[in-house]
Amino acid sequence: MTTDSLATPTRRRFLGGVGAITASAIAGGFSLSLAQAAPDSAPAAPNPAAAGSAARAGAAVLTDWVRITSDDRVTIVVSQAEMGQGISTSLPAVLADELGADWARVQLELAPTALPYRNPRAHWQFTGNSESTQAFFELMRRVGATARAMLAGAAAQRWGVPAAELGVADGRVTHAASGRSASFGELAVEAATIAPPAQPVLRPDAELKLVGRALPRVDQWAKASGTAQFGIDHVPAGLDGLAFAALRSAPAYGGRPLQVRNRDALKARRGVIDVVLLPGAVAVVAERYWQARAALLAADIEFDAGPHAALDTAALERLYAEKLAQGPFKTTRDDAAPLAGAGARTVTQRYALGFQAHATLEPMNALAHVTPEGCAIWAPTQGQELTKFGVAAALKIAPERVSVERSPYLGGGFGRRLLPDFAIDAALLSQAVGRPVKLIWSREEDMRRDWFRPAVLAELGATLDAQGRPLALHHKLVSPTILKPVFPPVDLGTGVDPSCLEGTRSSRYRIPGWRTDFHLLDIPVPTSVYRTTGYGPNIFALESFVDELAHAAHADPYRFRRELLGHDARALRVLDAVAERAGWGRPLGKGRGRGIAFTDAFDTVLAQVVEVRVGGSGRQRTVKVERIVTVADPGRVIDPRISEAGLEGGAIFGLSSVTQGEITFAAGGPVQSNFHEYGMVRLAQAPRFDTLLLQSPGEALGGVGEVGPVATVPALANAIFAACGERLRSFPLARHGFTLV
Repeated sequence: MTTDSLATPTRRRFLGGVGAITASAIAGGFSLSLAQAAPDSAPAAPNPAAAGSAARAGAAVLTDWVRITSDDRVTIVVSQAEMGQGISTSLPAVLADELGADWARVQLELAPTALPYRNPRAHWQFTGNSESTQAFFELMRRVGATARAMLAGAAAQRWGVPAAELGVADGRVTHAASGRSASFGELAVEAATIAPPAQPVLRPDAELKLVGRALPRVDQWAKASGTAQFGIDHVPAGLDGLAFAALRSAPAYGGRPLQVRNRDALKARRGVIDVVLLPGAVAVVAERYWQARAALLAADIEFDAGPHAALDTAALERLYAEKLAQGPFKTTRDDAAPLAGAGARTVTQRYALGFQAHATLEPMNALAHVTPEGCAIWAPTQGQELTKFGVAAALKIAPERVSVERSPYLGGGFGRRLLPDFAIDAALLSQAVGRPVKLIWSREEDMRRDWFRPAVLAELGATLDAQGRPLALHHKLVSPTILKPVFPPVDLGTGVDPSCLEGTRSSRYRIPGWRTDFHLLDIPVPTSVYRTTGYGPNIFALESFVDELAHAAHADPYRFRRELLGHDARALRVLDAVAERAGWGRPLGKGRGRGIAFTDAFDTVLAQVVEVRVGGSGRQRTVKVERIVTVADPGRVIDPRISEAGLEGGAIFGLSSVTQGEITFAAGGPVQSNFHEYGMVRLAQAPRFDTLLLQSPGEALGGVGEVGPVATVPALANAIFAACGERLRSFPLARHGFTLV
């Protein structure tokens, strides 16, 4: 999603939006302890059993983000959800570095759902869109500098010296002239009484010791040892009467349960508490999860077919094609009238990507406890505030009566966990049975009830000069919304979803004329944000088309792009670096090929080369992705190891999204239900990686969590063309008789 579209919502406006979604479908956090050792040693296992209130005992509160105890423990609050992207390491390290804390004596605590922890750019509390580092980096530095100034102020007051003469590092404040020093713990109580500076002074970058360094991730030991607490694992201490629930939704969109024919028999089963009919699903609540699951599998449910029972993939494809041909369209960019001029040479092609499921390894789950006082939610969520407002709307209570606690770790997110639907289900079930309820979706429920990355159909046309260079480009695309479900206040009445248009409104390519026409498609399939948001489909179309223009002009694809970027030193630096590292132009041999793609997405400039080997013949061909070379310039690298992992994991995600399957529809609902039908890239299929990070001081800080997959898909398509001469303008591979090996 784009941050410029995220205005601060009023409560009335937001509740209205969330209520519409609901109809269609402040406690502190856990404490995570860092290693009591040097930063390069293995960290201790996080301790999710220690409640936030316990961590506050005896602590001096310097800011909403920093507390210090007399034994020199520094607690830093983590506002962003850790779902594998390493943010629980990198952001606290920024704060600790600016503060001058001893990293080995830092512990982390999850933020409550509260105003101080909102994304400062979007004014909303969520994790996604590669926003974490971009939005919080400067804030974490200011918070660290504020707390440092308060500690220095306390020491200056105690010793009667100017604060400017003091140094703050490694958990101590020192006065070199007199040889005096004091630890953070010794100064904390006094520091908490010092007025925070209105404009804290940041350290010179040269003094930073953690920023720019590859640190051991604070979550690695817990995940390696199996002690990490995900939402599916967690049960709050002292919660009496906890029940568990399993749920089955109507197979067709808009369907509803009419009856459970054997309901009495199910309720008589051991451990079963109740069988509950929700607006679009049936749930069994029991003393144990497997009791609920077994009863649900035995349930004889009659569902109403609903208004969309005739929906299938063929009907959707016809609708997409009709709208691409006829519109109506909303013109969102018009630099000049493209495809115009008598006798102008034009080229036009269509590109399509299918529906994709998020397929997070941890299925959706949530624990809810509804009481007369309100509702408490424990959930692995990316969207704390969306959950708060969504649950409040569903229960018809004030948002202030809903508390939301995150799990220490999320087993994958990719945008799916921004939505509150699974937490709403849990809250409604708790309300129905009068007990706290932990709801766990099955893998099948999780996949079939996803809010999918929408299929996108695009047509690109270009007017070319005599040398085949584009003078003007026309990008038409058809897509359902992706932003509305995660930000209901966005106004789609204009016919424009800004997230769907990412990558089409601006480009580093020098093309004099550029027009973008968009049709916002209305379909019953639920669609929402997915890693890469609009950049993924749009850059696939653009970079595939640029490759086709290069070949039509009998030009090398790398040098063709280089000419289009000749005015942009930063882009050329990235493009040249990836070509050099990939050995561009060096022969690979028969059946092998390289493909290149370039993008500027999430404020990161990135280029990628994919090497493939194609074998077989006819409809039984194989593709082996042998190597992926990535060069990325995010402006500044906060943690090189975490950044590399994000880019490489993103490339694997991109490969999975187009090589292992797609979501299709029949009889009003999704066909695929589990990994045997919708797979992921396996270890044996993974390529070798060569990743280089560049930096551009003074440029905006970019994100790396979502940009990784953006160039992978077009680079793959271009590599397959280079290897065998067949141009793939749609994915997944199976559409064309290819199998990933």
